[in-house]
Amino acid sequence: MALSLEGPWIPLEIFSFSHGFCVATSLFFILYIPRLIDAANGRAIRYVVFIYTALVVHLQFLELHIFTMMYGREWKTILPLQLCDFSAAAMVIYFFTRKRFVFSCAYFWGIPFAGMAMLTPNSLYGFPSPDYLVHQYGHAIVLLGISMAMYLFGEKPTQKDIFKVSLFTLILLPVVYLINYFLGEPANYWFLLSKPTGDNLMALMPAAPYHIVVLIPLTILVFAASLLPVHLRNKLWSHTRVVHGGEGKNP
Repeated sequence: MALSLEGPWIPLEIFSFSHGFCVATSLFFILYIPRLIDAANGRAIRYVVFIYTALVVHLQFLELHIFTMMYGREWKTILPLQLCDFSAAAMVIYFFTRKRFVFSCAYFWGIPFAGMAMLTPNSLYGFPSPDYLVHQYGHAIVLLGISMAMYLFGEKPTQKDIFKVSLFTLILLPVVYLINYFLGEPANYWFLLSKPTGDNLMALMPAAPYHIVVLIPLTILVFAASLLPVHLRNKLWSHTRVVHGGEGKNP
């Protein structure tokens, strides 16, 4: 039987101070922690990789407990099959293999979707409710891994990676569709079986399953748009080098 957690929690408000403060604080640590690690020695980096892996595994069990035991959601809807989950898994694989393509997958799956999820969380209540904290914690872990790879190991995505990751994602699409099919309702990972309810962009798409025809190019456009932070960072870095006479470290 699900526990009643409605108690003191207030409904989530996207434009509330508490939500904005949580997002800003999360982004600060996502960007600042890699710099702290970089200031330490190589052994510290190895420890951090194991800690990050433990956090990703811990997150899966934490989500299962919070959303099934406390909120009564079916386990079918909490499996690590969303693109953000794939991004976190890819980051773990990257840290142990240093394969650049794996990082590219983590970046394009994580930056747009985990970033949007942090800004507009799919939780009933706001800070400090358990569902809100777990939701923000999970997506912050995804972004932290990408930030560490970019700062500590110099990884950055390129335009060519958009095609490679898009193709690999298309290969995974029928696999996820079949998983949804065999799990049955209410499993709907990647929104392949049905469109989400409520007012959202997908409401303008054709009825399922034909919405997938529109969803595929839209996802590729999102991948392309996620290169903007890297482009802006490179522009800022180039400007900084000019100002300081070519000195300084690439952020």
